[in-house]
Formats: sequence, C-alpha cells, structure tokens
Amino acid sequence: MKKVLFLYKYTVFLLALSVFILFSNTPKEINTNQDFDDRILYETDDVGQAYIDNIYFIGDSTTYHFHKVGIKMSHILVPDSLTLKLDSRIADINVLPHNTSIANSLKMADAKLTIITLGVNGADSFNEKAFKTYYKKLIASIRATSPNTDIILQSIFPVAEWYSNEGHGITNKGIDKLNLWIRDIVKEEQLYYLDTQSVLKNQNGALITDYEVGDGVHLNSLGYQAIIEYIRTHALIKE
Repeated sequence: MKKVLFLYKYTVFLLALSVFILFSNTPKEINTNQDFDDRILYETDDVGQAYIDNIYFIGDSTTYHFHKVGIKMSHILVPDSLTLKLDSRIADINVLPHNTSIANSLKMADAKLTIITLGVNGADSFNEKAFKTYYKKLIASIRATSPNTDIILQSIFPVAEWYSNEGHGITNKGIDKLNLWIRDIVKEEQLYYLDTQSVLKNQNGALITDYEVGDGVHLNSLGYQAIIEYIRTHALIKE
C-alpha cells in the first residue's frame, strides 16, 4: 500500500514538473511596439496653461486658427498663404512671424517645445516613401538648427464626413493612413506622438459636427479648445 502511494505521489510530482518546464520554456510574447509605446503621450494630470504658452505650433491653416483659443500669433508658425504641403521644399519654406524657415524660427524663439501638424493638404495623393522622406527632412533641419527643441508630431485632424465623401482629395481613410505613417516616423526618429484625432472623431471616424466651422475641414473654437485640453492632459513631462 505504501509503495502504491509513493508511486502515485511520484507520478503527480513528475506531471507537475513537466508542466512547469513546458511553460518555463515557452517563449514570452514580445511587445514589438514597445519602442513606439514609449513615445506616445499618454494621459497626465492637467499641466496648466503655462505648458501651452511655451509651445510653438507648426502647420497650415488648421494650425493658424489656434489663435481662436488664445494662442499667441508669435507661437503659430505657418506660411503667409496658410498652405504648407509636405514636399521637397518643406525645410526652406518661410513662415510667419519672421518670414524665415521653420527651423530658423524655432531657433530665434529659443523654443523648447514644438508641435507639428502636417499632411492634410493633398492627403490622398501621398505615397509612403515621399511622405516620410519630406517629414524627416523637416525634422532633420530642426534638429540641426534648433537642437534644444523637443519635437511632438500631432495626428492630422479628421474632416467632416460629407467633405470626405465629396472627392476633394482629402478623405478620412487617407488621413488615417497618414497618421499611421506619422507614428512610424515618431518611432524611427525617436520623437513624441500626440493622438489628438481621437478626441475629434465621431463614431464614424469623421470630424465631430459641433467642432467644424461649416467648410468640412477647419475647426471652430470648440474644436480647438478640445485639442488644447487634450494637449494639457497628455503632456510631455521629462524627468
């Protein structure tokens, strides 16, 4: 009887040991997005208006209208035409307020933080290689000229559903694709990503109606306020 009991306990022990060895040798899941996850600006406490006041906003007409919610014009770097398309000239285009390049503007301001929002103009016409090449060209020029400026890439804002469906060459499907490429750039260049589009979309992935001025593309004060609140609660906090 004792021998049978011993054999039973020994068998149970061997089974338990086999299970332990099996799970110990099973490869652990590797988070291949870890490098990118570390660059996303996740939710933080509200850091206040002082944080916003130190940001320099780079972009086109959708960036220009940040003045609607009190952003100083000296902190809004856009071309006089309000159109800034990613192409081979991106690093050399002059922007307001000093009519010089984006990189020089940041250097002159001794900017510590900038948020770039680019790509909506001609969103559906980009190919991946060109988009990333021109975006990285701008980033390289900023780093070379204003190396103390931290760079945040902001997601492109969605457009109204009716506008996306009217054949203007700017669709929400195209914008979503570009935002994925922007995330790639953030990971490759070790920048920071601000997923602002998440607070601007309705259930269909289009711009919330209450946030647009009526032309399908540009935001009203409510829309910009939603963005500012998102920035304040998804801050870049460096140790």
